[in-house]
Amino acid sequence: MKPYFQHLHSANKYLLVLFGFCIPVSTALTNVVLGLVVLVWLLDNGADRFARWGRILKSNPVAMMGLAVFLMHVIGLFYSDGDKEKIIESLSDGAKFLFIGMVMVYFTDKKFHPAFLLSFISAMGLILLLSSLLWVGLLPDFISVKGDASNCVVFHDHIKQNIFMAFAAFVAAIKARNSGTGPVLKWLWAGFSLLAMFNVLFLVGGRTGHVILVVLALYYFLTWDRSKSLIAGVLIVVLFGTFAWYNPSNLLFVRAQEVIEEVRKREYDSYSSSGLRLEWFFNSLNIIKQNPVVGSGTGSFKTIYDRFVEKTEMKPTDNPHNEYLMTAVQFGLAGLLVLLGFFAVQWRQTVFFEDRGQKLMARGFVLLMLIACMTASPLQDNAEGWFFVFMSGLFFAGCHTNEAASASEKVKEQHI
Repeated sequence: MKPYFQHLHSANKYLLVLFGFCIPVSTALTNVVLGLVVLVWLLDNGADRFARWGRILKSNPVAMMGLAVFLMHVIGLFYSDGDKEKIIESLSDGAKFLFIGMVMVYFTDKKFHPAFLLSFISAMGLILLLSSLLWVGLLPDFISVKGDASNCVVFHDHIKQNIFMAFAAFVAAIKARNSGTGPVLKWLWAGFSLLAMFNVLFLVGGRTGHVILVVLALYYFLTWDRSKSLIAGVLIVVLFGTFAWYNPSNLLFVRAQEVIEEVRKREYDSYSSSGLRLEWFFNSLNIIKQNPVVGSGTGSFKTIYDRFVEKTEMKPTDNPHNEYLMTAVQFGLAGLLVLLGFFAVQWRQTVFFEDRGQKLMARGFVLLMLIACMTASPLQDNAEGWFFVFMSGLFFAGCHTNEAASASEKVKEQHI
């Protein structure tokens, strides 16, 4: 029995490496691998009566806060106004927070940490290559992609690809400045980061990714040596600024102009992308006032919103494209505090990280999620939601702090 369950423990590490690769590539493959991860997890952790998972929940504040968010969704079932389908969807979204602690059982392995991260970066490298080939018109016909030369998305839509690519650029930039990286690898990582940034800004029209990239770039340079960051920052601005100057129809300018025009015309064109988002924003705020403390329950947003706009000319929706509004409508200000508390605990935990590079990556990830939640509902989405779970488990499992990794391994040895 012992060797059998040891093999299961190792198998799930390899499955999670594959999972990290699949998230930005394919929803179908992500779901298949996810199913295998859950099955193997149940067989593996059931061998010691889930003692390893329990140890993680007791010792890891991020895992504990994830459990709190999940329980918030469970409690919301008892007073929900939502229909059955939306309740199940919302409960599944809450379960993603529970899953963070579950996968931390495997993410505590220091030896596998580079493989976990590189699986995602490798997928983004493939997407970067295909997106670039699509832009220059050299993508082979047998490769099916979602976009075209005017908007070079590959496997997912422009919002998802730009969010993932912005983070890949940030991770690559940190790798490039790592003191333990050799000179050749430094230049390769720097080149990858530069190309990824270019892809986000000028080849793909995801405005959320544009904002995230700018924020992560500012955070990156503010945490670097002043002279080096100034030189590198000026060079990048000059390089990208020159391209934008000679190509005024680039997606960065076009998408920014669209937002300005849509907001300006909102009074007589409320059905534009920005107009609808503003309408959802203000309507959601008014709905929150009706149940400000605990909201209207798990999966209730669509029911409550449709009821609010009934007998008006405003469009119904099941998603306000703002995670904070979605949470506040369903769980009130109490639920919003729990969600923000989760992110605050993540940020706080980075204080204890021993590796500076990992600290910067983890904080960059938290900043990314905070921004994405302002302009979309990433935790409701399949790809972005599992990206959130994967990176949360990876960065905050405890393998860069003091004792969590060794504690998890001790429990495994005692019970398997």
